[in-house]
Amino acid sequence: MIETFRRVLRRLGSVETTSVLIVLCAVIALLGIFLPIRTSNWMVLPFALLMANLLAALATNARLKSQSMLFAFHAALVAVIVLVGLDRLHAMHGRVEVAEGSMFDASAVAAEHGLLHDLRLGEVRFLQGPFEITYAPGMKRRETESVIRIPEQNGGWREVRVGDHTPLIFGDYRFYTTHNKGFAPIVTYVSASGDSRTGAIHMPSYPMNENKQGLAWTPPGATKPLKVWLHIPEPVFDEAKAWKFVKPTNTRLVLIDGDERHELSVGEVVSLGSAQLRYDGLRSWMGYTIVGQSMIHWIAAASLMACLALLGHVLSVLIYGSRIPAAGAEHGG
Repeated sequence: MIETFRRVLRRLGSVETTSVLIVLCAVIALLGIFLPIRTSNWMVLPFALLMANLLAALATNARLKSQSMLFAFHAALVAVIVLVGLDRLHAMHGRVEVAEGSMFDASAVAAEHGLLHDLRLGEVRFLQGPFEITYAPGMKRRETESVIRIPEQNGGWREVRVGDHTPLIFGDYRFYTTHNKGFAPIVTYVSASGDSRTGAIHMPSYPMNENKQGLAWTPPGATKPLKVWLHIPEPVFDEAKAWKFVKPTNTRLVLIDGDERHELSVGEVVSLGSAQLRYDGLRSWMGYTIVGQSMIHWIAAASLMACLALLGHVLSVLIYGSRIPAAGAEHGG
């Protein structure tokens, strides 16, 4: 019985088993790249088996047990796998759009998170300031710099500049700018009961949807949607030249309410039945990717330990060569 258990452990910890599991992980990763399916949950089983493979190898492989640096390398790999698994259970990935001059609203975030993640986006507070995006000829996006203002206890604001690779950090959350941005007409809607609300309508991403700046929008408290279009009279950019993302001037807001069509310049008001709507002006909105990873520093530390242990093993081979203690057989009990 004990010998059978040892044989199973040796088979589980063999190089052949490792190779099969690595190939399986690669196949699942490729499926996630080329097919429109989510494969992150599929990685759980092969990663768990890889961890079992490494633990079995540490317990049964005489070569690993006789060479301290090689043993430390594989032990660090086990730690990396465990930490990556815990990180997936604690991780969060989300996206949000924030209009210039508006506070971040956690309820607007579209997020996916692991089973153990404690969602605390409601604690994040910041005001979206202006942002600047430069383009090279041929519509090649270059640097993005978004100004974020964070409220402080003394009543002032602390300014932070965020980009694609320079995140806004709140605890374990990191906010990165994306290619997703556009224009946001500011409107004030007064309902039939006299309730007045001012807010931003986020039009489709620009310049990706340059000629499709329209959407269906339902006013607060209303049941019937309006068709809303942002009319931009002059081109904002020349694709053949370098340019910066800027808000257009002299825009008009087009509203289609059933068979009625209304076209508003900034400051104009239109009656929609017993309600009213005023076009207050135009702002921009920025799209952010939100990443929540609480284990990233531990993963980095374990990965560093694995690299150092592997380097130590390579150096010992180069220095001592055949004098490294060798096992009489590939596996030991």
